[in-house]
Amino acid sequence: MADYLHFECVKEHRGSYFVEYRPPVSNQKFATLDLIFLKSVSWEEVSIFVEQEIRFWLGRYPVPLMVSAWDDAEAMLRPLGSGRGSLVAWVSPKSGEIKQSWDVNDLDRYLEQYFVTPDWQEVYADLKFRTHDEVKSEARKRASEQVKQVKLLKLLLILWLVAIPLGYALIEFFGPEWLGFIGLGFVLWKAFMLSLRIWGRAKPSPKELEKAEKQRKMDHYFYHCERNPTGFWRLKNENFENDSRERVRKDANQMESKPD
Repeated sequence: MADYLHFECVKEHRGSYFVEYRPPVSNQKFATLDLIFLKSVSWEEVSIFVEQEIRFWLGRYPVPLMVSAWDDAEAMLRPLGSGRGSLVAWVSPKSGEIKQSWDVNDLDRYLEQYFVTPDWQEVYADLKFRTHDEVKSEARKRASEQVKQVKLLKLLLILWLVAIPLGYALIEFFGPEWLGFIGLGFVLWKAFMLSLRIWGRAKPSPKELEKAEKQRKMDHYFYHCERNPTGFWRLKNENFENDSRERVRKDANQMESKPD
């Protein structure tokens, strides 16, 4: 079986919106195209841009398309009064004309009847790609790095909880008497500081004050969220929308600043 190819995503800025074109992955037979609008637009405007992009991308890469439009909060834009989401399009093998449908089953029927797997490297000759083995290798490498980090944290924890106390005990037993007194003094000092904390007489550090203030705010917010869950969900959704708009804005700015 031929190795699957993972081609890079193509992003292009159009001014009032930007597009993300993703070639087929693995055994998928169609590409996906997303139009992300940066301001409020009517569906009539959206449909015009969608038509233009379909013609452009099918002309550039003759691969069946599934097209979706989104606003800057990453909510899907649909025809008014319709629950349909994605438009599918392909080039008719008989007439060479572009066919479109809001019924994804039409694309399935076309693929079953006419689709022949092309040479993807030839179709996407201008795009970089990675093989499936390379993708898996990179994933294994990232997983290995994470395992190493976890092992390092465990080692540091063992040093703190076991090695240091054990070292102190060995020094106290085998080391000179004056070194034992230093160790004893350190232990007594730690015990004294702990007793001050227990009795509430220790002056908290700036970091501890910051942590306490953060906890106080969390408790305060939790109390009011419990009292008004509807308001909490509304606020959370607003935050998600704001985060989405910020991601979209950053993507758009990066594409604008990217040299041609």
